[in-house]
Amino acid sequence: MTPSPHSPSELRQHWRYVLGCFLGLASGVSSLYFYSSGLFLKPLAAEFGWTRGTASLGSLISSVLLGCAAPFIGQVIDRYGARRVTLLSLVGLSTSFLLLGVWTQGLASFLALVTVLTLLGGATSPLSFTRILVGKFSRQRGLALGIAITGTGVGAILIPLIVTPAIAHFGWRATYLGLAAVVLALLPLIAYFLRGADAAPAEKGRRAPAGSNLKALVDPRFFRIAAVFLLCSVGIFGTIVHVVPMLTDLGLSPNRAAGLASILGVAVIVGRIVTGFLLDMFDAARLSATLFMLSATGMLLLATGQPALVLPGLLMTGFAVGAEFDLAAYLVSRKFPLNLYSTLFGGVYATVAIGAGIGPFLAGRLFDISGSYVSWLCLAAGLLLAAAMLCLMERPAAKHASGTVAAAGSSER
Repeated sequence: MTPSPHSPSELRQHWRYVLGCFLGLASGVSSLYFYSSGLFLKPLAAEFGWTRGTASLGSLISSVLLGCAAPFIGQVIDRYGARRVTLLSLVGLSTSFLLLGVWTQGLASFLALVTVLTLLGGATSPLSFTRILVGKFSRQRGLALGIAITGTGVGAILIPLIVTPAIAHFGWRATYLGLAAVVLALLPLIAYFLRGADAAPAEKGRRAPAGSNLKALVDPRFFRIAAVFLLCSVGIFGTIVHVVPMLTDLGLSPNRAAGLASILGVAVIVGRIVTGFLLDMFDAARLSATLFMLSATGMLLLATGQPALVLPGLLMTGFAVGAEFDLAAYLVSRKFPLNLYSTLFGGVYATVAIGAGIGPFLAGRLFDISGSYVSWLCLAAGLLLAAAMLCLMERPAAKHASGTVAAAGSSER
């Protein structure tokens, strides 16, 4: 049925779900743990006599484990409901922070507790919160996703500003307890805003039969989406992790390089919101290709080594970084039945996690071989152009009468 032109916007009707997901993503494992983990490296290394590499093992294990577990966490969410699983996972995340502050006595206990945190807190990632939004929004799905996912970007800005002085004044153990308290304090608010989140979805009529989860993971359409985001995550994360040393190699001071890196963070947030808005107006695959080509252009500008091109290069790159999860969530939700969403998005999330591990390592190796980042930036641009070409191979989706991109349906192959 075509919506009435006088019907209230979905965003006005369901704003509390967007706010609840925003708060959940800002306090979830993808934000509160990952953006704070690097801040604990020096105090942990100093107390236990670890090297920086040893202290970094927790982040590595958590990233790999979450990537591997994501499809299985997605199946649990699809079966039991996103709100219920997410709230339990927030309790698990808070408990894990508490245990890290109290029970860490050495490397073995630290890595064991990080493993517990990842498994118990894994459902506080975009897996669950995007599932709530794709179930509640149809016409303004892209915008809702874009606004909510900025929660991780806001967390990336605020967490270092709060956690760094907290460690300096109170110590790392007390700061872990503080993180546990933050999650616990936000839990009632998130639960309140997400009440009714597991009710019937806004988009009815497309449900896969029971037992279709694993079959969908070998669907050619899923493989194409996963390949796209594997390619772009290798290129994007490899560049982002090395951006500060890349800029200092161009002769910029460390403070200037850090300032430009913060501008990149702003571009990430803006990219998420703008991309979400555009997803509701244009074909998602074509928009994805355009953004990947924009990011590739930005990387080639950085490869020139010209100081005047650094800022536009960073802005172009950051805009696409901010769009990545919006695009992945939107494409999966439009091409597959919603009761398979979390399982399939979990699979895409796993490929992004793999790419996020490969990219920085590959960028570092190419720098060691060539003595500069030019070869890496050219390779990263090529990977993004390849991802864009895969997107352009997709058949354009049909349109809703309301103007949004409709699901192509299970018949699209």
